Amino acid sequence: MNRNFLMKTLAIAAAAFFLSALSAYAIQTTVIDLGDKTTEYVQIGYSNNPKLENLEYWFSKNGITDTDGSALNPIADQSQAELFYTDSARQYEVEYLGVGYAAYHSPFGVFTYNGNPYEKFDKTKMTYYTPLFVQNEVAENTTYTFNVAANTYFGFYLDSNGKGTKLTTMVANNPKPYSSSHVQNKADYIQGFDNAMMFATNKGYTIAFEDIVGAGDADWEDLMVNFKPTDNSGFASNSNNSTPEPATMILMGIGLIGLAGFKKYRKN
Repeated sequence: MNRNFLMKTLAIAAAAFFLSALSAYAIQTTVIDLGDKTTEYVQIGYSNNPKLENLEYWFSKNGITDTDGSALNPIADQSQAELFYTDSARQYEVEYLGVGYAAYHSPFGVFTYNGNPYEKFDKTKMTYYTPLFVQNEVAENTTYTFNVAANTYFGFYLDSNGKGTKLTTMVANNPKPYSSSHVQNKADYIQGFDNAMMFATNKGYTIAFEDIVGAGDADWEDLMVNFKPTDNSGFASNSNNSTPEPATMILMGIGLIGLAGFKKYRKN
């Protein structure tokens, strides 16, 4: 076999490895935790209908589990996430799972936060976009897609019964709880009420909303959705968004060597 042809073939193959490594290392959507430590105690069973006040029922019905495949616990498995961040333009999908004990018709949609979320919260930095759907007005398991621009912080809102009060994933934006009977730990809510409970699951992130201003009945099954990027790039926490996996590093190393060889071949 001609030596020059062999060198050229190996160099091109190595370069292809390099390009595949770059595509494999897609920057994930960052999950933003702003320091909220309050546990949400879910009310279950006050109407004697577990289908209506039981997040575990909805998890099971939709095949939602913890990331390790175990059953999801509404209290122990809570994520304290409030926002998401993408450094590149990306499309996302929301799947509407349904509602339990809820009579409201609340528009659900996406907001962006146009400031630094780690600094003091500024309500004027919130931008709300056209709702994706209205609670109680759409079939279960309907999916919706939306696009987010590069370098954007974003989250989700529920316009409580369509009357203008936006209850969001960003705790500081929400009113403090004043429900007289259903919130067990009102004193723990220093910034605002966590109207959107999040869970890292086998389907991305599952979000469960309490739709009443002031916390209402605190059952968090007034609207439930699954959320994920359509490119299947997944999610990363605040701290580990920039570390490639070892296998990716090896591929990139092979590719760099190949590119160097290809450059030397062309020079010769």
